[in-house]
Amino acid sequence: MTEVFILKNGAEPSTEEGAHYLPRWRRRRLERLRYAPAREASLGAGLLWRYVMEQHGVHPEEPVRFLQAGKPVFAQREDLHFSLSHSGPYAMCAISDRQIGADVQQIKPIHMSVARRFHFRERDWLADQPHDEQNRAFFRIWTRKEAWVKAVSRDHLLSLDQEDVIHGPEGWQFEEFWLDDDYLAAVCACQGETIQPPVVLDAEDLLASFREQEKLRAQRYVN
Repeated sequence: MTEVFILKNGAEPSTEEGAHYLPRWRRRRLERLRYAPAREASLGAGLLWRYVMEQHGVHPEEPVRFLQAGKPVFAQREDLHFSLSHSGPYAMCAISDRQIGADVQQIKPIHMSVARRFHFRERDWLADQPHDEQNRAFFRIWTRKEAWVKAVSRDHLLSLDQEDVIHGPEGWQFEEFWLDDDYLAAVCACQGETIQPPVVLDAEDLLASFREQEKLRAQRYVN
């Protein structure tokens, strides 16, 4: 079964407090960022990752390594897979016992010449869409493609024209979620996998959970 969690950062936590709750691998990533919106997005994704892992009994400091294609995976376990993405005010985390990929994108004007990088069947499908729907249709391909790449990439990056994500690829399935009129999310999961409807949280939900855990740990220590 694949579970999907969406964080909508309504009230942003302070970087100082939020970073306190991040696992080391996400904190290192945050420290490398200097652009404020990128830091906020990375912070939200890291907090969501910790929350999701704790919901599944995974310690926040469970070792994570990066494959050559840049994908983070657990270093010492193969029974659980995750995928992270963030865009604008949204962060997304999908978790499964099988390979998984997730992506969220902001819908914005795009020059259709970019679609030349897609699979030829995707290009044909895109050309068949009504003119006023082509921009949104483009991002349906793009989010699926990103999710698929995250699901299957291991030791090398995959090219955008390698597979048709509208009519395939074989062995995989997609689920799309419109988060609002301007943001689209997609999950790529193994064929036959049950993809649960997304659980939507905000930053205060996560921080309240972490604060309560710290309070309980402190009480146990005192007692």
